[in-house]
Amino acid sequence: MASSGEPLRRAREARGLTQMELARRAGISRQALGALEAGTYQPGVTVAIALARELGDSVEGLFGGEAPGECIRIRTAWASDESASDAAPSVTLARVGGKVIAVPRPAARLTLAAPAGILEAHGRGRATVATYRTASEIDSTLLIAGCDPATAILADWLARHRSPVSAVALPCSSKRALAALMEGRAHAAGVHLKDRGNGKYNVAPTRLALGHRPAIVVSFARWELGLATAPGSRHKFRGVADLAQPGVRVVNREVGAGARAFLDEALAELGIDAAQIEGYGFEAAGHLEVAATIAAGRADAGVTIRLAADSYGLPFIPIREECYDLVILARDLETAPVKAMLDTLNSRRFALEISQLCAYDTKQMGQVSARNG
Repeated sequence: MASSGEPLRRAREARGLTQMELARRAGISRQALGALEAGTYQPGVTVAIALARELGDSVEGLFGGEAPGECIRIRTAWASDESASDAAPSVTLARVGGKVIAVPRPAARLTLAAPAGILEAHGRGRATVATYRTASEIDSTLLIAGCDPATAILADWLARHRSPVSAVALPCSSKRALAALMEGRAHAAGVHLKDRGNGKYNVAPTRLALGHRPAIVVSFARWELGLATAPGSRHKFRGVADLAQPGVRVVNREVGAGARAFLDEALAELGIDAAQIEGYGFEAAGHLEVAATIAAGRADAGVTIRLAADSYGLPFIPIREECYDLVILARDLETAPVKAMLDTLNSRRFALEISQLCAYDTKQMGQVSARNG
């Protein structure tokens, strides 16, 4: 970071704050803030992010950034899974559990994904990545594993409010999200898994996946799960039983997904053999992908959430409400990315925005619904 503290002083004065007021808000001493403004002290990432948040500015704007130069190579932990290729894929870089990790990121999904770097080599859990990202940018990246398309709105909110933290979605099923959390490949795992025993959501599956690891379960929203169907279909759909009609083509989710668990449970209760259903083995990677498959005419129906159906203009038959929660390990609660996410979830304006844009129930957003360990 640059040594001059002049931008910091100007930003503070422009907002009419005294050194004492800003220091209190950022959780540092007035003397430390004075040293920062005098250019005799360089802030750590957490302090820089706290000051940027309070002043509504970026870390780079307040403290400067590294001069443009050559792409650098860094050594990271390699967080691969079965979908990773041996080719040189794009990656996302973040710090999780104190380690910089590289997570494979498709070059394109439904939209083009901006990579943080390019994987040059990997093996035995390590990788070499070519990146233009600075250390502070990597430390300010939030990784959220899960299947909620609304993660894009969280990322947009952080950008619009000039937060130094950027959010990156890692699309996957609920069970894979919990695995990513345990393996140090994500800061938060989004889950919607129902316990058949007591009907509660996410507590028992979290305990099973995490064991005694200390963690919290934070409410994000309640959403409607149901059937998205093809517009103008000749088939009549009222519920899951109608998926067994002759000629109905279904698009499914992978094992471990909340939507797949719901479908399997419903079929079992109805006494329907999954083998009767055409397309039961045809799997899509997420809620939006289910809707996109139906909209493209490759399936007649599939289990997904209302947001996905609405996004593609598909008829939707609601079946039940579900709780979508975020699981966060206690070790990460004080990291800058997680704190920024929790601050956002406790914003009434953000909750209202998600409610209106996604048709979610966000009354409990940001509340700790359970603790583990």
